[in-house]
Amino acid sequence: MDFRVTPKLGINFATSALARQTAELQRTQSQISTGIRLQRPSDDPAAVRRAVVQQDRLSRLKTNTVSVELATARLNQAHIQLRNAQELFIQARQVALSAAQATEPAEISSLASELDGILNQLLSIANSSDENGFLFAGTDTREPPFTFDTTRPYGVAVYSGTQADSQLHITGDISREVLTPGSTVFQVVGRDEPVIVGDSGIRPGSGTNTAIGYRTLTVTHSLTTFAPGSGIAAGTSSAASDTIVGGPGTHQLQITDTSGTGAFGTVSLNGGGVIHFTSTDTDLKVTGPNGEFTFLDTTGITAGFDGTIDVTAEGTLSIDGGLSEVPITFADNNAVTDSSDGSVVYPDTTDIRRTGTNSVELIGTTDAFDVLVALRDDLLNTRGLETQHRLDALNRRIADVDRVDNHLLSQIGVQSVSLQQLDRLQTRTEDQTLDQEVRYSDTISADLAAAAVRMQELLNLQQFTMAAVSRLLSQNLLQYLQ
Repeated sequence: MDFRVTPKLGINFATSALARQTAELQRTQSQISTGIRLQRPSDDPAAVRRAVVQQDRLSRLKTNTVSVELATARLNQAHIQLRNAQELFIQARQVALSAAQATEPAEISSLASELDGILNQLLSIANSSDENGFLFAGTDTREPPFTFDTTRPYGVAVYSGTQADSQLHITGDISREVLTPGSTVFQVVGRDEPVIVGDSGIRPGSGTNTAIGYRTLTVTHSLTTFAPGSGIAAGTSSAASDTIVGGPGTHQLQITDTSGTGAFGTVSLNGGGVIHFTSTDTDLKVTGPNGEFTFLDTTGITAGFDGTIDVTAEGTLSIDGGLSEVPITFADNNAVTDSSDGSVVYPDTTDIRRTGTNSVELIGTTDAFDVLVALRDDLLNTRGLETQHRLDALNRRIADVDRVDNHLLSQIGVQSVSLQQLDRLQTRTEDQTLDQEVRYSDTISADLAAAAVRMQELLNLQQFTMAAVSRLLSQNLLQYLQ
């Protein structure tokens, strides 16, 4: 069957061709005006898929950049705060050096006030924050990490944050530590040989102490007994009032019955002054050469006794203000427990000689806050130390200040390294972002030169099509018959 091209069919073909050309021309014009080649998935399915993947990677890289910038900003703020804290301990050291020379009460009071100001600044730094939370709280940044009670002799700061470092997690990169918890920054201690200041004859033992800070070790007398043979006995006030403490032979009594019948004579303690006694004395106070004393009952002195006898004076130890006591064992490790927290101190009581209060300094166990409190208290001499003991204590406080200062410098160094690593990470992430943006742009962007050429081609084709249609529709009778 013959196929005849009627005018109507020609018009339909021409209209369809013009519609296709117009649609492509519109897409080309849109590419030129927007610069985007992929207007819809059907434009290039493979390129659209590639663009979606590239856009996802680009979005993650931009998120990583924001995360690194945030972590860097927080670490910079913490770094500034830590440098301020370190400068405070430089000031504290200068105060400590001045304290050793200060003698006037007004000057001492002024230096103590300066230390209080330094302590308050340190407390503020420890609880410093930015718009994203507290800087030294570990991973729980919602609540202040430290609570303070500056009236305590030790442990003035209690840390309630987490022990974990704040970390930065970036896809494709290792986890990086950003912010160190406050317990690591301000409360790191290094236990050293303890120091015991007092006149009781107690020395540090070899056991491992668990107590921290500064403790008052109280030595109390409980019972005095004597070697047999002399007839001497403890006086009425002996148990409650004797100040001698020591194992057998630590203290000695020299007794001489000058009457020959036990009626009267002399007695001395540890080679001290001679005291006269009679057989009616039931509570005779006898004082030794160093101020130690005991109360004696001389009613039963053996007739004619003339000699030296060993004295054993038992007692107790306490580091919690008398809430709990342990017997003195006269051993090199006499464990004493603080009933309030279960911590233990191990003094050497082999050479203990008398009752009294002794200050135990657990060197190296004070945190940054306690160091300042201890320095202030020793400046004010709240323990009532003798001049030389006070100067020695101030020298130990200077050593504590130096220890904390060195630790803060170490932490500042760690932060500096972290800041350097974050800076490199940010540079690398920004470079990757730029590269990904170029790739994504190459995928979706139009080639403007090619699009312009194509648009001109389409315009020419459209004009040619319209000219052809015009010619087709302009037939005369002869052309129609042909």
